[in-house]
Amino acid sequence: MRRIAVNLAGCVLLANFWITSQAQAQAAAADPAPVASAHVETQPSRLDLICFGGGSANKVTVTNGYGYGTSSGTFQGSNGSFGTYSGSGSASATVYGQRSQGFEDQVSLFIEGDQGRVRMPRTMLPPIHGGDDGWFKLKNVKFKDNEISASVAVNVMNNPKLRVDRYTGAISISGKAGDYAGRCEKADPQQAKRQF
Repeated sequence: MRRIAVNLAGCVLLANFWITSQAQAQAAAADPAPVASAHVETQPSRLDLICFGGGSANKVTVTNGYGYGTSSGTFQGSNGSFGTYSGSGSASATVYGQRSQGFEDQVSLFIEGDQGRVRMPRTMLPPIHGGDDGWFKLKNVKFKDNEISASVAVNVMNNPKLRVDRYTGAISISGKAGDYAGRCEKADPQQAKRQF
């Protein structure tokens, strides 16, 4: 009898637990608890920017030099003999250097997902470069709360760093070919109106 009472008490406890759980679940469904809102950084599906600014480009300089001359005279040898000489000679040299060339230009860029392209200032492009009609691929595109950063695939040896401040619109491109700084504005190619 005692065993039946204990089992019966266990069933009553189990039934009470199940009823309480069901009631709590229904109450929660009817009145959900407030959920703290979290700011999640979303990246736009496509971002188009037009930037105006300037910078300085590193340009190669080539200087060629040429010289010639003639000479004549007499000499006395170590054994006491005398003689005369005459001759002419020439020399040439090519000297390579670098100079900085200032410029102002517009930069356009678009980013879609983790890919994008940028139209670099022509003055900053080395003689041997890739690209497609002036547009270069962006590599390692990173969206942060305060900035967008990437590398520009100009050629195998030259991958300038690009940075856009998302609050001020400031852009900077810095690499072997030179530096560029400017301000960007968001552009919508679908809504753009011609100026004239």
